[in-house]
Amino acid sequence: MSRRTLRPPAAAQTEVREIYILVMGLTGAGKSTFISVVTENPEIPIGEPDDMDGVTENVKDYIVNIRQGGIIYEVHLIDSPGFDDGAMADVKVLTRIADFVNLHYKLGHTLAGVLYLHDITKAKMGGVGERNLRMLEGMIGINKWDNCTLVTTKWGCTTNLKGEEAREKKLMHEEHYFGAMLRNSHQASIVRFDPKSKGRALDIIKPHLKRRFDPLISEQMVKEGGPMLNLGDTSAGQIVADHLEELRRVEGQKKETEEAIKLLGRKFDLMLFEKYKAKSDKLLREQRLHKIGRWATRTTIVGGAIAATVVTFGPGASAFALTPAYETYAARQKSEDRAKMTKLERDFEEESQTNTHESTGGYRPGWVRDAKVKSLDDLADNYSIRSSSSTDLSAVETVPEVATEMASFSIKDAAIP
Repeated sequence: MSRRTLRPPAAAQTEVREIYILVMGLTGAGKSTFISVVTENPEIPIGEPDDMDGVTENVKDYIVNIRQGGIIYEVHLIDSPGFDDGAMADVKVLTRIADFVNLHYKLGHTLAGVLYLHDITKAKMGGVGERNLRMLEGMIGINKWDNCTLVTTKWGCTTNLKGEEAREKKLMHEEHYFGAMLRNSHQASIVRFDPKSKGRALDIIKPHLKRRFDPLISEQMVKEGGPMLNLGDTSAGQIVADHLEELRRVEGQKKETEEAIKLLGRKFDLMLFEKYKAKSDKLLREQRLHKIGRWATRTTIVGGAIAATVVTFGPGASAFALTPAYETYAARQKSEDRAKMTKLERDFEEESQTNTHESTGGYRPGWVRDAKVKSLDDLADNYSIRSSSSTDLSAVETVPEVATEMASFSIKDAAIP
C-alpha cells in the first residue's frame, strides 16, 4: 500500500509504502530475536536460549522503516507464535496466522514475503518440524516459494561448527527438508542470521521490499470468486487435520483433538465486524434517544435554562435537583445503557478470540462505543493492537538502491464491501 505523508518541507514528496512480512518457525527458533535486532526494540520479549516454551503467544506487528531511493518502506514484521507438538496448540497457531493474513489480504495490504527461521543447533528436525514445513508450503503455495527466505539461526551456539555446517548441508539437500523448496522452479533462498549485525539482518529483508504475492491460503479462504474453504479444507489445514486423525487413536487425546477439529471447521468470518457494528449502532441510537428523552423531561420539569445547568452539572446544579423519582429512573436508565455497552464489548472480545482470533481479535473492543467507526479501515487506523514505531524520517534506516526494476502494481481501496 502506498501513501503520501505530511512531512517537513524537505521530505514533503517522499512516498511511503507499507508492506508486511511474516516471520515464522518452530517455538524457540529465534523469531523474536531476529525482529528485535532489526527494529532495535528493547521491549520485544525474548526467551532464554534453552527455553522451548517460546514467548510469543499471539500474532504481533513490529515496524522498521527502510529508505530505498526516494521511497520509505514501512516494513511490518509479523511475529507469529511458534508451532510445537500439541495438536490444539498447532491448530490455534495456524488459525491465528491464517486470520491475520486473510484480514490483510481483504484490506488490500501488501504481503511481501515470509521468513522461515530454523535453529541450526537442532540435531534433527523431527516430525513437528517436517509437518510445519508442509503447513508453510500449504499456506504459501508451491509455485510461490520465491517469496520465502529460509533463515538458519543460532550459529556458533555450539562448540562444533562443523556439525552445524553438516546440518545446514543436510537441510539444503534433503527433499523433505529444504531441498524441494530450494530446487523448485520458483525457488526459495536460504541465508544465515547473525544476531550481532543489524546490517546483515536488514540484508535478509531487502529482497522482499519490492515483492508482492497472494498466499494460497487466502486464495482458498477469502478470495472473491474463490472456493471459500474452511480452514480444515485448505492445503495447510489438511496437514493439521491429517495429524489430528493420527492422534485420535492415542489414548487421552480424544477430547483435545475433537476441539481442534471443530476449530478447523470454521470459515474466516468477516461478518463478525458487521454483526457487532450493527449491534453497536443500535445501542448508540438507543442511548442518544434516551439522552434526548431525559433532556426533554428535565426541560418539562424545571425549564430549559435550569435543565441545561442540571444536565451539565454546572454551577448551582445541586440547587435545582429534579424529583427523586425521576432522578432514580434516569440513573437506572444510564446504568443500564452502560451495562449493555460493556456487555457488547465483552461479547465481541470473547467471540473474536474463540471464533476468529486475529481476524477481529487484533482490535481493542472499545471501538463498539465509537460512532465514528464505519468500516474495518477505521478499526485498523484507531483500534489496532500493534506496536508503535517512529516514522520520523530521521529515524529511517537507509539502504543502498537495489538494481532491480520496480514492480508495478495497484492496490485497491482498502474498504471491504
